[in-house]
Amino acid sequence: MKYIDTRTQDTLKQGVMKFLNLTVAEMKQIFETIYFDSQKEPWKWVEDFLSYRIVDETIEYIQMFHLSRRLNGTDLRENNNLEQILLEDTSISKFFKKHNVTFEKGEGHINMFYKGELQPLDNEFKYDGGNIYYVRSRLGYNTAQDYCVNGFAFRSYLEKNNYYNVLSSGPEIMQNIEWLLGINGMISDYCNNSKYYCMEYLIPLSEVIFDINNPPKTDCEKTVEFLKQAILRLYDEWIESSFICDENLILRLSDDAHIKSEWFVEIEEL
Repeated sequence: MKYIDTRTQDTLKQGVMKFLNLTVAEMKQIFETIYFDSQKEPWKWVEDFLSYRIVDETIEYIQMFHLSRRLNGTDLRENNNLEQILLEDTSISKFFKKHNVTFEKGEGHINMFYKGELQPLDNEFKYDGGNIYYVRSRLGYNTAQDYCVNGFAFRSYLEKNNYYNVLSSGPEIMQNIEWLLGINGMISDYCNNSKYYCMEYLIPLSEVIFDINNPPKTDCEKTVEFLKQAILRLYDEWIESSFICDENLILRLSDDAHIKSEWFVEIEEL
């Protein structure tokens, strides 16, 4: 089972050096060369370095760290996509129902009802609060559906990532639905009856999509992109850059996929 451990900056550095057969001195020389090269941006330097290095070996698995606030008493290993969570008999769908919000399968999207009334999400002027464009996107109204399970590739500095605080307040879709529909106390009820976790999964590289522009398709392309992101992350730490907190590669599954139980590694209460 070949993968590079991304739990800490140290394990990441050791894994990259082993994979690329680099010494500590060579790794330091890479950082110094990037720093003093005024002709190239760091990302371009690393791209060229990996191209010259000719990476023809691939990693087989990749870690994904998923942040989620979960209701007390629920199965923490379970991690379905959004369509399953809202349309099936789940703890989240039951919680929404408690606050008079229900969902049904629609024509190419998920219909949302509040107090039994279908919500016309195609009418952006009906609502005063919340981000209707985000809600529409997550419920499949856009051409590109967004039901996927996602997470971060690197565990280090995750607590300082801006998204960490957003998710600590509850599921983003729930926060926006509360604001959109003007529901009083739904998120506070959820937070009072839940805990915040970081779930670690080890997923076959072939199952993962890199959530970036022009994402790599093959396992070889994904390996090269992962190594680029890893080296840049190590470089950011070396120069003590604040960018390291928010520049964390986001990974996702396809919209119809869910986390398989055998991918689960461990769970950490935050």
